[in-house]
Amino acid sequence: MRKISTALFLAMLAAGAASAATGTTTNAMPASVYARAEAVLPQHIGELVFDLSVRPTWIGDGARFWFVKHTRHGREYVYVDPARGVMRPLFDQAKLSDALGKARVKAVSRKDFRLGGLQVDEHTGELRFDAGGRHWRYAPTTNALASVTEEDGVASPDGRWRAVVRDGNLFVIDGKDGSTRALTADGTPDAPYATPVIDPSLMIAADSEHPALPADIAWSPDSRRIATYRLDTQGARRMALVQSTPPGDGKPRVFDYVYPMAGDTIVPRAQGMVFDVASGKRIAMQLPPEPVLYYGGPGFAWSRDGTTLFERVPMRGDKAMDLYRIDAATGAASSIAENRSDTYVDTYAHSWYYDDKTGTNYWSDDATGWKQLYAIDGNGDSHRRAITSGQWRAWGVEGIDHADGRLLIAGSGREPGLDPYLCALYSTAMDGSHLRLLTPEPLNHDVSVSPDGRYFVDNMSLVNRPTRSVLRSTRDGRIVMQLDHADASAFLAAGYRFPQPFEATAADGKTRIYGAYYLPADFDPAKRYPVIEDVYTGPHYVMTPKSFEAALAARNDEAMAQLGAVALMIDGRGTAGRSRAFQQPAYRNLHAVGLDDHVAGIREMAASHPWIDAGRVGIYGFSAGGYDVVRALEDYPDFYTVGVAASGNHDNRIDKADWNEQWLGSTLDASYAANSNIRQVDRIRGRLMVAFGEVDNNVPPSESLRLVDALMKANKDFQMLTVPNADHFLDNVPYYQRRRWDFLVENLLREQPPEDYRMRPFD
Repeated sequence: MRKISTALFLAMLAAGAASAATGTTTNAMPASVYARAEAVLPQHIGELVFDLSVRPTWIGDGARFWFVKHTRHGREYVYVDPARGVMRPLFDQAKLSDALGKARVKAVSRKDFRLGGLQVDEHTGELRFDAGGRHWRYAPTTNALASVTEEDGVASPDGRWRAVVRDGNLFVIDGKDGSTRALTADGTPDAPYATPVIDPSLMIAADSEHPALPADIAWSPDSRRIATYRLDTQGARRMALVQSTPPGDGKPRVFDYVYPMAGDTIVPRAQGMVFDVASGKRIAMQLPPEPVLYYGGPGFAWSRDGTTLFERVPMRGDKAMDLYRIDAATGAASSIAENRSDTYVDTYAHSWYYDDKTGTNYWSDDATGWKQLYAIDGNGDSHRRAITSGQWRAWGVEGIDHADGRLLIAGSGREPGLDPYLCALYSTAMDGSHLRLLTPEPLNHDVSVSPDGRYFVDNMSLVNRPTRSVLRSTRDGRIVMQLDHADASAFLAAGYRFPQPFEATAADGKTRIYGAYYLPADFDPAKRYPVIEDVYTGPHYVMTPKSFEAALAARNDEAMAQLGAVALMIDGRGTAGRSRAFQQPAYRNLHAVGLDDHVAGIREMAASHPWIDAGRVGIYGFSAGGYDVVRALEDYPDFYTVGVAASGNHDNRIDKADWNEQWLGSTLDASYAANSNIRQVDRIRGRLMVAFGEVDNNVPPSESLRLVDALMKANKDFQMLTVPNADHFLDNVPYYQRRRWDFLVENLLREQPPEDYRMRPFD
């Protein structure tokens, strides 16, 4: 037997102890595994799967449209005229490329060809678009290309007026003589007109705390009036973001911005008003100033004759929401629809569709336990007419066929025997009678209805069934034109597998819950694979994709699986998309609902799939999902042993008012403390990585840093990654994606990551 020196023996013992402490081994993962995973990241999936869906841009008020076809060779712009049965190129791409080249716009290959902000004139067919940092006008029939100067301001419907905001005041520019007239003179930085609460990402992009923004207004159809508001931010909470390494090696920049937090006594408020353009007269809307709890401002809908406005206004604390009818001439306002609840009105799922042709408001409410639609006349009669009913979910009005007198309504959960989240399109008479299913295939139907209500584009698919995109008639659902079909042949030829849907039983032993799982390309049923869960239990959201496009292009799970794991996601109780009773358990209870269903679902899957190792479960998520990761390691430390938490809102008391008050109320009572991840970090036993962007515009970096502070005080080991210049969505950063893989590979798969692996930049 060969002798081993004492020093070497002690070194081996130390290495073994370190390996046991971290749960890792010295097996090195080949770089080819990372390359296999990188190829199916959402940012690159378009190189393996083509024509994932058809997204129509409708032209005018009829049924003509164009869409971008994503092929193996690059983008193609396609024009469709349903009435004539025509589908052809929107323009001659070679001619336009040549014309742009002659205009000294850098030539691009067909693969990279794209037109920004493309618009098609419904009368002339002329194109307007951006390319090479300039605005262009192009006539496909004559191949005439001209550079154009973008006019300042929001144009009136008749084209005569343009509204602009300057130094907090509202002006109109007369197109006849170019004169400018002030509608206000007392606007200030803290109390501007027609200006929303500004998202700091806009400040960072413009390198200014006062970026130039379009006037936030609504023109009346007759161009006589402007509906807008004055924002008052005085005394409201302000935050600051530090951009440590701005582009160009500039000095660090600090951006001060308004950010109302949950429970704040003083928040921004917006007072609605109407301006008569000709006279300059101001009419105050007779409503209390509206709290603005996040970025943006109030929105208004005009009646067709320009005499009446409608506004949806939620009450702070989200126990009530009203639809107001406002007289444009006097500002008099009255509520014509209201939703009330002892707990919460779900403003995130609420739908409101105003039909200016009939003056009817289509309004949703889940007072029956299921989200259903109601019709309310816009003339002040507040009587509701039920349009839909039953134990299924009506998502909203997608369009109206006035010629045939029918509404087009999206819904889910009505057809027996199907995943209750699968979306379908229905038609019904204006009074709600004669409901008819237009999409009978047992698939998810992602639809877009033409402005005239006669046709709709239907992207039908499942997570394991490639998209078929067709044009259908709204009269009977008949397919009138085949538009496209997703091409996954290269994906399959490379050995990858489609994800699979599954269902399981919740922790209550009776409720059915739904999810999807992904397998590595080299899957071997004789092996056992750890689980990597992609988590998000926000009550406003459905995490599990239902369409083929979302499964591959909107989730990271296909890539995660390629590391050598079963990647999956589940929607447990307390989330959106089903009944009120299914969502209600999350109210004031974000920390203690949902994950028990995830644990139960994974264990049930492992019991029926022997290749799932439920003894090795990792978890990752961002935003509310980042919150879930830490909660999982705190509440289920024997089940979840490794977690990556990105951009998490770990303490709801220092997060945005809008989302948190929806689910926890507007008073910072004991429930806020109970829902904080900070209070129980001592319960974490697994391996944790905390990541955030330094200029996160949605969840302040202080949320993650407060968690880090608590972890340090509890003497917990963890990894932290701060990403310079990154906002809320860290998945856009290749380095973060790689570091997340490294952490999961080392701590869950117990292998050494490839050394110095460098990802390709994302487009």
